[in-house]
Amino acid sequence: MVNMIRRNIVFLIIAGLLVSGGVAFGIVVVATWGEFAYSNNYYYDPGVPSSWEKVSFSSDVGSINIKYNSTPTNYAVKLELDIKVSGGFVAGKSFSDFFKPIIWANVSEPVTTFSLENNPITWFIFPIIQIITIDVTLRTDVNYDIAAASTTGLINLDIPDNMDLNNTILHSTTGSITLNANENVTFSGNVQAGGTTGKVDIFAKNVNFSQGLTTTSTTGLLTLNFTNCVMGNDISGTSTTGKITLNSYNMVYSQNSVLNLVSTTGEVIANIYQYIDMGVNITGSLVTTTGGIGVTYKDNQAIVGASFLGATTTGSYARTNSGGFSAISSNPFESLDYGTANSTYTLSLTTTTGGINVDGTSS
Repeated sequence: MVNMIRRNIVFLIIAGLLVSGGVAFGIVVVATWGEFAYSNNYYYDPGVPSSWEKVSFSSDVGSINIKYNSTPTNYAVKLELDIKVSGGFVAGKSFSDFFKPIIWANVSEPVTTFSLENNPITWFIFPIIQIITIDVTLRTDVNYDIAAASTTGLINLDIPDNMDLNNTILHSTTGSITLNANENVTFSGNVQAGGTTGKVDIFAKNVNFSQGLTTTSTTGLLTLNFTNCVMGNDISGTSTTGKITLNSYNMVYSQNSVLNLVSTTGEVIANIYQYIDMGVNITGSLVTTTGGIGVTYKDNQAIVGASFLGATTTGSYARTNSGGFSAISSNPFESLDYGTANSTYTLSLTTTTGGINVDGTSS
């Protein structure tokens, strides 16, 4: 009985210390709570632009938004940086407490470079809030080679009509990527969009991808939307944990190409509407280890055909003949004009654990 009383006394003492310590810490946090703000504009004026102006933007934290000017400007690049930091122990701090010196290389450099890096913070013991926005404006009468990278944050690239770009490389470690390309945009170089944790969205209408497209995500969705586009090479989409969706409407290819969509854990969906002759033959595969595969295919002319070879270890292969396809028991499941068509899709569909569903329509 005495021992129990002693234990209770010790417990009460410890609890009292914890409560009082927590209250004291809270008081310190409130007392040192503060906000830090920083903003600045950065400009690049090459005088006479080169044939491809190479630009690179990177940040450890924050969103990178790239757009083109809507009114005339003398600058090939205008970058607006806005930083807001708040939290306990922030009161009295300055830029150098949070960030390394900004890199802005814009004179006699092969690549115009902006880089914002965090400083290793050793003085704070309480989470802080960082809101960082990097808004980039490019010129519509200049051709660019663009690279953008964010460790924690979004990347948005919005390209208006009739723009020419060379290589376009976008990467975010934690954050989504959105590429929106409008009418008559031409990518003369490689187009790559990838992240570790976050989704990748591609929206393209009447766009020419001269060198194809590569997209990746470790944990996140990949959504590829193409309407009346020209593809000059292969399309690749890879995700470790995440769904991949391809929406393709009247794609035209410059050469025989490969379409590969691979997810380790996640669905793979392809919606292919081909109402014009694409001019070449497309081969490739849709693969997932754990997840389903869904394909909707439609064409309306005899010069275009498709074939889908399905294989699953644990799961079913369901085929729906909505018109112009072979018997639903056949594998490969083919359009009746596949053997005589000028242009064909020949895709293998493979899943280890999961079902396969194909709905085919062909004229």
